[in-house]
Amino acid sequence: MVTSKPFVLPNGAIAFLSGLEKNNNKTWFAEHKADYEENLLEPLKSLVTAMGAAFSKKLPGLNYNPKVDGSIFRIYRDTRFSRNKAPYKTNAGVFLWVGPAPKLACPGIYFHLEARSVMLGSGIYMLDKDSLGRYREHVAADGTALTKAIAKAEKAGFKLAGESLKRVPAGFEPDHKYANLLKMKGLWVEKTFPSSKVTRGDLVGWLKKEYMPTIDVVKAIGKAIF
Repeated sequence: MVTSKPFVLPNGAIAFLSGLEKNNNKTWFAEHKADYEENLLEPLKSLVTAMGAAFSKKLPGLNYNPKVDGSIFRIYRDTRFSRNKAPYKTNAGVFLWVGPAPKLACPGIYFHLEARSVMLGSGIYMLDKDSLGRYREHVAADGTALTKAIAKAEKAGFKLAGESLKRVPAGFEPDHKYANLLKMKGLWVEKTFPSSKVTRGDLVGWLKKEYMPTIDVVKAIGKAIF
């Protein structure tokens, strides 16, 4: 009986990102584009599909699309308004999201791979104006679920991240019970590991184990904004 091996990313994915860090230019990328597609892009497509299957039961309505500009972020940088004119990102990003809005306006789970590290994140990067208003009203009324969800993730080694105001926004008491949450403009929990974690063992099984304590953060944010 033939059994399939557990899924991992190839060592070539790390090697490609390491090379791109040192040679972030169009000539080098053109010479290594086939390497990018074979060792990074195609494996990421498989990863998105596997993650979608692994988390759909815990996150009903989970959206995922194994394509560039779907769940996989483009490797090309938008340099039009940036002083940094390096043409390529030196990381690979994958996002699976929950909610009826465009993906970046929804909470979800994020996988961020660099040459030396991999970051797992759960939450929402930035709340848009309408979502921010709903989030604040919800949290002000009862931030218990989100507080418990964050505590659960922190107990598992994740840390809270996101852009925050210096003061509680107008309309809420400065000493509100959930003042720290009310100041957040985006909110996620994250945990970083050596990049070698993605090239050995059972990657999807490991991701399922690591992300699981953070699933309630995604659910609590979704409940607050939708």
